Amino acid sequence: MTDIARHAAVIAYPTPFGDGWVAFAGDAVAELGLPGSPSPYRSTAPAPDAATTLAAGLAEYWHGGPLPAAPDGMLRAAGTTALTETIYRCVSAIPAGETMTYAAVAAAVGHPGAARAVGAAMAANRFAPMIPCHRVVGSDGSLRGYAGGVEMKRYLITLEAGSTNG
Repeated sequence: MTDIARHAAVIAYPTPFGDGWVAFAGDAVAELGLPGSPSPYRSTAPAPDAATTLAAGLAEYWHGGPLPAAPDGMLRAAGTTALTETIYRCVSAIPAGETMTYAAVAAAVGHPGAARAVGAAMAANRFAPMIPCHRVVGSDGSLRGYAGGVEMKRYLITLEAGSTNG
């Protein structure tokens, strides 16, 4: 078991799809869990104020509030390579309620033709929805894979566009 797993503080927050969770190791976000995903961490440490604040902000987001700002260092910690970090920064800059294709993200980060690399980065994203991979869609506008399922992806895109009724 890793040091993070031994010392993570985990706090759950409610969403329309069940509880999501925030795992903190010290003062840093270790991972976010989409609703319905089990936490691999043992909650052995008290949750820092930052975790409680982030969980409350995420609960508000899932019910129509704004997406909380990413904590310091989260994007850097999320990127396992320079390209992945660049992709995550690009995706994080997509305005709420808008989408971008995998190919457009690849082109925007200076790697046209690397749409599959963008897809791989989205699949490895352990900070959804704060790194909003749900805003990335297929070249035909179709909703492609999402860890929480396509219905959750549709819900988030619609929620951000201002209505959960469509």
